[in-house]
Amino acid sequence: MIVAIAIGAFVGKQMKLKRLINAHQEANSMIRNNQNKLEHQVAKIDSDNRREAEEYRRNTNDELDLQSNNNESRIKRLNERDNYLRITEKRVNEHKQHLTEMKLKNDQQKEVINKTLQHADQLIETYHHNLQEQGHLNDMDAKTMIINDTSNQLKRESDVNVKYDEDLIATRAPKLANTVIINAIQCGPEDIPRSHIERSIVVPNEVVKSKIIGKDFEHLRLLETLCGVDLIFDPDNPMSLYISSADAIRRETARVAINSLIVSNQITNNTIETQVNKAEKLVMEDLRKTGEDTVEKLKLGWMHPEFMKIIGRLKFRTSYGQNVLYHSIEVAQLAGALADELGLDPRMAKRAGLLHDVGKSIDHEVDGTHVELGVKLAKTYREDPIIVNAIAAHHGDVEPKSPYAILVSTADGISGARPGARSESVEEYINRLKSLEAIADKQDGVKESYAIQAGRELRIIVNPKQLDDGASDRLTDHVRNQIQNELSYPGKIKVTTIRKFKSIQYVGGGPKRKNKRFAKAN
Repeated sequence: MIVAIAIGAFVGKQMKLKRLINAHQEANSMIRNNQNKLEHQVAKIDSDNRREAEEYRRNTNDELDLQSNNNESRIKRLNERDNYLRITEKRVNEHKQHLTEMKLKNDQQKEVINKTLQHADQLIETYHHNLQEQGHLNDMDAKTMIINDTSNQLKRESDVNVKYDEDLIATRAPKLANTVIINAIQCGPEDIPRSHIERSIVVPNEVVKSKIIGKDFEHLRLLETLCGVDLIFDPDNPMSLYISSADAIRRETARVAINSLIVSNQITNNTIETQVNKAEKLVMEDLRKTGEDTVEKLKLGWMHPEFMKIIGRLKFRTSYGQNVLYHSIEVAQLAGALADELGLDPRMAKRAGLLHDVGKSIDHEVDGTHVELGVKLAKTYREDPIIVNAIAAHHGDVEPKSPYAILVSTADGISGARPGARSESVEEYINRLKSLEAIADKQDGVKESYAIQAGRELRIIVNPKQLDDGASDRLTDHVRNQIQNELSYPGKIKVTTIRKFKSIQYVGGGPKRKNKRFAKAN
């Protein structure tokens, strides 16, 4: 047992000793390895330091070489600049010397000139003195004489030039005016079919016709009452319904309402009232849109909305077969083109041209000529006084106060006289004038009558022995009423009655007027 323990202790001691030896060997190996690594790192660091030092030395040498080269270039440029400055200084000194010499010469010449001027003044004074002694004139009289002679000569030359220019203008004016007018006419609108002046509607069949008439003409009378028109079926063409009314807007309202009823095929009292209300709104909306489109098309700028609606009413107005809205647009474009040719404001001319007949939109509803009504409308909606005057003067009722009034009057005449503009024939025109004169001639006491200004005025000359002043006034009233009741006419007609009485007696050998009386009633 003891031996076993001793052997175990010896073996354990040997094993521990072996482990210590192994640990010592491992430690020595690790120390050698670390020593080798440390030497290797030290060598590497030393190599890197030497390489960096060598690179830094090379870079430093390169920088020093570059700076040396730069310094040499700078020194060279400084030397060149120094040479340039020396040359410049030499030139400045030479120029300064030259200026000094020139100044000396100028001073000498100035002295000579002053002496010459003094001598000239002495000669002029001597010359004036001799002239005054020989011509018996002082300086003021001589100046006055020269000024008057020069002024007269310039005036004669001016008169000759003015006369030449006037003759040249008078010679060229007709040709230039024709050219301007032709160019303006070419800018005018083309004629457009006027569907809004239709006065009849074709009913498709008997069933629809019976519905429109209604029981005991109930529907027909309701349409007439609501639209303010007369509806008549043509005896020669039973399917044609004629709309009769002096108001074109009411006629258009009735036409739109009846067409809507025909399309809907539902014709009762309620639908008639509904369609008439819709038609009125559609027509009023069309008036507004027409006015706005017209103003926008002509590029007239801002205009009162209600005034544009009144302009739209011209779409349903005609004069001698010519649509007044298209006529007004044409006058606006003609006036604008003429104004542009003459160097005036085209927008002002076009605005005046569009509004010149605006009174015709309400002349069937309000008393007064279309000129008077147009002036009132323009003033109400605060148009420019130039435009108001152009409206008032386009038929010669007042004097034109601006070139625009003359342009509008000219454009109005061109538009009306243009071939094809107005559909009234020569025969219809003559018959209308004869009808006016016939109404006047068949009155008692009428001596003769004349329809003038294209039928816009009727002048009646009465027998002063048959009619006195009061009877002449009553005759004027009667003729006016008869024309209004019997004839269809555009615009207004002025009726003038003239009563003239002369009494002449002779005393002695020469004639002498004894008494003269003149009376005129409108």
